[in-house]
Amino acid sequence: MSNKIKFILIGCLVMGFGTRLHAQNPLFIPPTLTGTTFNLNVQTGTQNFFPSNPTPTYGINGPFLSPTIIVNKGDVVTLNVNNGLPVATTMHWHGLHVAPENDGGPHQSIAAGTTWSPSFEILNQAGTFWYHPHGDGKTDLHVSKGLAGLFIVHDADELAAGLPITYGVDDIPIIVQTKAFDVLNQIAIADHMDTALFVNGTLDAYLTVPAQVVRFRLLNGSSMRSFDFGLSNNQVFYQVATDAGLRAAPLALTRLRLSPGERAEILVDFSALQGQQLDLMSFSSEMDYGIFGGPGLGTGMDTIHGYSENPLNGTDFTLVSMIVGAPTLAPVTSIPSGLVPFVPFDPIDADVNRTIVFDTLRLLPTNMPSLVEGPFGFNGETFDMGVINMEIPLNSTEVWTLVNKTLIAHPFHLHDVAFNVIEKNGTIPAPEEQGWKDVVLVMPNDSVKFI
Repeated sequence: MSNKIKFILIGCLVMGFGTRLHAQNPLFIPPTLTGTTFNLNVQTGTQNFFPSNPTPTYGINGPFLSPTIIVNKGDVVTLNVNNGLPVATTMHWHGLHVAPENDGGPHQSIAAGTTWSPSFEILNQAGTFWYHPHGDGKTDLHVSKGLAGLFIVHDADELAAGLPITYGVDDIPIIVQTKAFDVLNQIAIADHMDTALFVNGTLDAYLTVPAQVVRFRLLNGSSMRSFDFGLSNNQVFYQVATDAGLRAAPLALTRLRLSPGERAEILVDFSALQGQQLDLMSFSSEMDYGIFGGPGLGTGMDTIHGYSENPLNGTDFTLVSMIVGAPTLAPVTSIPSGLVPFVPFDPIDADVNRTIVFDTLRLLPTNMPSLVEGPFGFNGETFDMGVINMEIPLNSTEVWTLVNKTLIAHPFHLHDVAFNVIEKNGTIPAPEEQGWKDVVLVMPNDSVKFI
């Protein structure tokens, strides 16, 4: 099989950046699973993304993608993950507060033909989480081939806030991913040539939205690329949730950057736009230097080969074209003034302060910068399945400081617990970077402190 990347064809499919795309395909809305027992059948399939060869894919309860799981805080759930793939996989509940034996990390491999059945209580407050494989060296491939879905938690505080909550109508999932393909339409592991843009598994997507307040659950499900979300008319929208739950109050924004794994919920008021069209976009030209997907990486010769040739990098492009239709029979027509009180931890109560340095694990002349493509490590060490690098006592409160000594921005994710960013380069971070989170993007030369 050729390992050449299909750059020209995919590039043509997503060209037209900075102008309105003529979207051709209705946005797919993943089906939902509710209750307390979930049977998740991981399987192979194919999809006809392009006119020639079908593309082999993975899916859960179908040939491609995964259903949206919807639960309530306090539910005790059982998730029967049946691996119908010819290879081992895993399944991680990204953002959920669960015990290590239920987490689904690299150590919890599900062999082909077997079933893993974790059970646990839903402890998280209302929020948008997601689930995906997390195998050692296999996360990128398995997620890119289709194994990714939302995991939505509801609770009483969310219901009392008066937010849009009718899934697929005024509460819309938006899972954004980019993928690389080879010349045989096979999904490839070549992140820097991720020229095919998918939203909910749909290329070139459009969506009809009602003329009222609509809630979008945004997930950056890409392996490396960050997106800078905004509307083509530069209309204000309102962030109502971060990774781990609702904010204290809606935050008015025109741009919201999400790195891989990050989620956010936003409200858009379409009430005055019936009959009009606008786009949900990524304004990637506005992202800072050093972020994968932005205008540039590294310095001099130390950059990613072919980065500037990727038509998504450093440009503004449409994610979903939206046509504003009639309102529903019982529309939400206003933005709530308050949501859920936010009570952060106080750094003075921290039991431990830790510093983690992102570094490049390669000997270099003293006059050369760290390499933009790594290999990378934490405090001079790389990942080893057989090593526990730090032991965190249960119920301890810790302040972590992340220092990025590499030439590329890194998204940092913690399992099980959420944190609040309290300091960035010695100052208070922007409002959209605060609140309960489980992913933070650490820029080159930045120091980020959270508790």
